[in-house]
Amino acid sequence: MIRLSSRGKIQYQFLSLIVLLLILYSAGFLLGALFQLPANPLALHLDEAGVERFASHCLSLVMMTGLVGAGVTMASDRLSERMLRRFQRAWIALISVTLIASPFAPASLLDAPMVIGLLALLALIWSGKGDSAFLRVWQTGMLLACVSLLAKPFASSPWDKVLELFQWHVAYAVAALSVAFWLMTRFSTVTREWAQDGVKIVAALIFLGGSLISIAPLGLPPVIGIGATALIVLCYTILAGHAYRALSMRNADRSLAPHWTAVAALFWLVAGGFLGAISLHAGANSAMQGTALSAAQGWIMSWALLAILCAYLNSVAAELRGGNSRVTGYAPLWLIAFGAGLSTIVQGCRGVVEIYLRDSFALGPASILEMTVPLTQIWIICLLAVAIGIMTLALGFWARRPKIQVESP
Repeated sequence: MIRLSSRGKIQYQFLSLIVLLLILYSAGFLLGALFQLPANPLALHLDEAGVERFASHCLSLVMMTGLVGAGVTMASDRLSERMLRRFQRAWIALISVTLIASPFAPASLLDAPMVIGLLALLALIWSGKGDSAFLRVWQTGMLLACVSLLAKPFASSPWDKVLELFQWHVAYAVAALSVAFWLMTRFSTVTREWAQDGVKIVAALIFLGGSLISIAPLGLPPVIGIGATALIVLCYTILAGHAYRALSMRNADRSLAPHWTAVAALFWLVAGGFLGAISLHAGANSAMQGTALSAAQGWIMSWALLAILCAYLNSVAAELRGGNSRVTGYAPLWLIAFGAGLSTIVQGCRGVVEIYLRDSFALGPASILEMTVPLTQIWIICLLAVAIGIMTLALGFWARRPKIQVESP
């Protein structure tokens, strides 16, 4: 049994909500992957578009919930327990409605209430002075997320793709970056001043590099594209360098937060510095648009940010429990890290094969789907490893879940 304040109990409930949404997301992306097989038995019972919408909304919800929970933790003194409890109940209600309606309702209809909730939270914790650099960067990222979500329903092609890339490579990325640097002060011996200076510098670089990746669907002149590619690689290399310094100066913290941070830095370097640079040369009429190679970039980027949420989950759960120990174990870490990484490689290879068969042999989508079945099967096995990792993480988290006794203020 552990004794927590009402505020601490609410923070622990946010952690449990992250784990629950991860389980639902794993079910969504596994079901969606099965539709890539030509002889899919689920096609007779489930709607592919509905499954894709469900998985997409689960991913958005787990990302938003994790970032909201981290923001509440960083700004815990800005909210009274009464206001925090009301916000938590409203957020849970919003998640429930979104999950129920996600297979049927369009994304634009379900994003609006989420934006209202985020704006309400930003207004509650806003302060003109005294904010840490971590909190200011987090607020900037969440505000950018609100802007991209509000603008997306009014955007036509290719601007809808631009906004989607901006949402993940800039808005969510900047907010998650603030969480990563805040965690560095907990598991590393780097000074708080270094971390606060670093988060401001790297956030500006990620904003620049992510913005360049976001405008890739519009197409850039070759000369500008070469310069932008070098700039993108530099931005994400500096991010990896900051992460390496914090990871090389570990303190006595025994949680798995630094391990998840290392995974996030590696995935971020691949998603932004490598695949992001490649997409920049693709242009508006890219051969990779709509192929598995394009989807691989979004997949690995989402797991770069989700790995930061897993680091936050491990660090804060260990602190709330009052112990310096692992919370979820190594098994989910390795299953998710290798599963997500290998699935990205296989998906990228599958995308290259799709482009070759389409452009060299003029094959149609059905023929290409049939000929890439072996790669698709390997890809699904990798996704299964990720799903098993998520289930292992959830079982470990809930098996060690202590009884909570709320202390009076």
